[in-house]
Amino acid sequence: MTSATMYGMRKLVDIDLLDDEALQAGMAMDSLWIVLAGLVAGVLGAVALPHEALGPGWFVLLGVLSAVALPVHELVHAAAFRLLSHGSAHVRFGFHSWMLYTSAAGTVLSRGRFCVVLLAPAVLVTATLGVSATCAGWPLLGWALSVVHLAGCTGDFGYVRIIASEPQARMVEDTDSGISLYAED
Repeated sequence: MTSATMYGMRKLVDIDLLDDEALQAGMAMDSLWIVLAGLVAGVLGAVALPHEALGPGWFVLLGVLSAVALPVHELVHAAAFRLLSHGSAHVRFGFHSWMLYTSAAGTVLSRGRFCVVLLAPAVLVTATLGVSATCAGWPLLGWALSVVHLAGCTGDFGYVRIIASEPQARMVEDTDSGISLYAED
């Protein structure tokens, strides 16, 4: 029995991201659209505004910093889980279907708090990448890093969309493979 059912909640739906190929395909399509929109905006910005020279080192830096951002993204999820659960979340990390993930299975939070956990890396990591690179004199790199990172946040965005689409859901439980939404009995 989960914490939510102990407090008079009934389960509305289980979302199994790790094994739902259709959901993963939708995430991949969302990522593609983010990259394409970011590429178009980046090219337009590069034509209109002064920017750094693009050479092999620029692309290596983009790849390295994007790779470093992946575990940082998951650490931000972990910190948000711990903070918003008042330290009760037991966090673990994993890798499945080419995705790094953070799990706090059994942790139940209000829908608002859970959405903060989901969106914290998209806001904090993306802003840090974009602002840091821009302040270092690499505005186009900052844009590219932000776009690549946001393209990797589509699972989080998808969960927020699912939670928002269930107005009855008051609580969200993290599970080993996704989330469960609960309504008041």
